[in-house]
Amino acid sequence: MTPLYDFLQSQVEGETEVVKTSRKPHHLTYRVEDFIQQAAYAHFLETGTLIPLKKLPKGVSDEEYLGGIMAFCNYDIQRYVVGRAIERDTSSVEICKGLVGEMFEKFSEFDFRNGPIRRKFDGIKYAVRKCENVLYELAVTERTKVEEAVEPAAKKQKSDPEAAASGDASFLDMSELAAIKTRYEGYDATRELVIKKCREIQKAAKNSIFAMHRGDLKKAKSLIETCETVGNEILVTIKDEPTLRQGSFSNSLEEYAEALLFWTWLDNGTVMTFDDFKKIEINEEEYLGGICDLSGEVGRVAVVYGTKRDQEGVQKCLDTNLSILIGLEGLYLPGKLSKKMDPLKQSVQKLETVLYELSLIQSKGGGFVNMSSAEAPKEEE
Repeated sequence: MTPLYDFLQSQVEGETEVVKTSRKPHHLTYRVEDFIQQAAYAHFLETGTLIPLKKLPKGVSDEEYLGGIMAFCNYDIQRYVVGRAIERDTSSVEICKGLVGEMFEKFSEFDFRNGPIRRKFDGIKYAVRKCENVLYELAVTERTKVEEAVEPAAKKQKSDPEAAASGDASFLDMSELAAIKTRYEGYDATRELVIKKCREIQKAAKNSIFAMHRGDLKKAKSLIETCETVGNEILVTIKDEPTLRQGSFSNSLEEYAEALLFWTWLDNGTVMTFDDFKKIEINEEEYLGGICDLSGEVGRVAVVYGTKRDQEGVQKCLDTNLSILIGLEGLYLPGKLSKKMDPLKQSVQKLETVLYELSLIQSKGGGFVNMSSAEAPKEEE
């Protein structure tokens, strides 16, 4: 246990500076929760209690702690209960029932929003039910075996009626959980404020794009500036809660990036680089998301050019989307970014078809050409 614990501690503490300015990588968060789950199990086997946050490495967040101990409750406790039931160890099963019961009662006071933590909390009631069912089945069979001689001292204390009466038999560190609840409520209030402000960014960014399609670049620029003002306000708000950048705020910054990229492209025909974003701080993932979405707006402009039979305009749009596709194909795009590659490829193919049809129109002296799917050229199999 010690080498693994020391390794994780070095990994978590090594990420501390990153977390202050950005966010902890998902893969590290998942591994931290896995470690907490195993550490909680080992602590329980030794003491019969829930591991407190202060026993874990520096840098573990409240959400990681809650996620890890809930996973321990939902998975490891239930397996342990079955194992002890096979040995007819009723006292150990009762200890498990007391632990998961206290966890369910205490965490019921938290206002968990929909998400991974909420789903894990919902699983605790099944752990409680499992313990109750096993105890009932052991009682019905009337063949219990008490093995106090091999029972850990901490477990003896938990199963001792006098210890329970003295008030020292709590399985949880109630003062620490109360502090976590207070921090979680403050975090949740800040989160609600951020979500509300993010709607302003998304609305302004979308309206900016609509204005650009109508040719009103002045109004579009004003709306983009609104995005920058509100976005910088949010950055100040989440300075002490960097994980709030995930979700709504990151999505709204992606919308902003798309709007500014589109405005610049319409204004001078170029695609902004990541380093060109000076008015508000965005990360690489938000920039790439904006680049992918830009291709959709460029495709809509190409359709307008196509209806005017402006072959040069369509070629410009195709060149833009093709350059984006070529630039992104060599990158490893995680998560939702990878899902945006198919629409980008389809956009390029569509513009190539439009350009081909326009060339046919010109070759026929400006007459109308309808390229049905049956008439369109097919790739050789």
